[in-house]
Amino acid sequence: MGLIVAGMHSSGGKTAVTSLLLAALRKRNFIVQPFKVGPDYIDPGFHFHYSAKHSINLDPWIMGREHILQAAKEFTENAFGIAEGVMGLFDGSDPTNDSGSTMEVGRWLRWPILLVVPCQNSGRSITAAIQGFVAEAGGSEHFAGIILNQVNSESHADYLSKACASLQIPILGALPEIRELRWPERHLGLQPGVEQKLPEADHLAELAEKYFDLKLLIKKFPALSASAAPVKNLQSTTPKFSKRIAVAQDKAFHFYYVANLEWIRQQGADIISFSPLHDNKVPENVDGLILGGGFPEVFAEEMSANRSMLISLKKSVESGMPCYAECGGLMLLADGLKVHSGKCYSMAGVVPGTVEMTKQLQNFGYCKIDSLKSGEVR
Repeated sequence: MGLIVAGMHSSGGKTAVTSLLLAALRKRNFIVQPFKVGPDYIDPGFHFHYSAKHSINLDPWIMGREHILQAAKEFTENAFGIAEGVMGLFDGSDPTNDSGSTMEVGRWLRWPILLVVPCQNSGRSITAAIQGFVAEAGGSEHFAGIILNQVNSESHADYLSKACASLQIPILGALPEIRELRWPERHLGLQPGVEQKLPEADHLAELAEKYFDLKLLIKKFPALSASAAPVKNLQSTTPKFSKRIAVAQDKAFHFYYVANLEWIRQQGADIISFSPLHDNKVPENVDGLILGGGFPEVFAEEMSANRSMLISLKKSVESGMPCYAECGGLMLLADGLKVHSGKCYSMAGVVPGTVEMTKQLQNFGYCKIDSLKSGEVR
């Protein structure tokens, strides 16, 4: 059973509403399991903070329908599933249809949608916008309710609730602008929770009790439909092996899918976490390296000053140790990293060239690649 928290667009309050629900339901002693639609590493950090459970990504483009159904079934047999959507409800990999979108995942799972509607300085006109979303989705039966977000006052919330009365979708909450929920943003979305002091879960639970109709909301969790298509058993049959894999994990490198790390463990490998920021060398007696993403540019000075680690990384890779590096991990292996201030910091020097942080996002979205050789991707 589950519920999808969806928005009309990015930066509309999905993560705040999801965090409020996770904190409140957990405080009421419900077992909640967070999910995140799409390829997101940042929002799951907020989910973990407020649910004490790792969030599971549901990416339709990467995983496909069967894997998503399997993940939902596995993690919600004895829990409330709360899945935060990605961008706007219908935004995905194809501009002409629902492919890769939150709506596609909602149709697959048959989970109702809780639509978060930004309402600051808005009036009755928001009903037309909501009606457009309902029509595009195929009817009000897809929606569990509406959260009016960023209302200006109690009277504003009352006005909007009356304006939405004809929509046949219940208003399950009206959330004002709250300073503690005004989390800073960066080019990839919210600033990661590990870089800031987040409000305590009990405080968010109190806010949810105050501004949401939780009693009515809880009734909106249906059992997964018995008429859904049979779910295949997708357990891996890959032969197990005994290896030790060093994985960079600290406040600069934390972009990992929980399912991927768990899959590595299921193959018989031990994951040895280490910090490129604070440790002085790569862990001893490891068989491979994984350097994931994050925001190394924020910690470039600190990282560049850790010369012993950079030397250790270079020696490990150049000695032939298998290494998978992406995003921030690849930046770590470059000759240098030029940050927004214009200053360039030396890095490990494994990959020739300097990475430059620009003021404008260069690209955003999915892409497919072909390997140059069998088993080799560069």
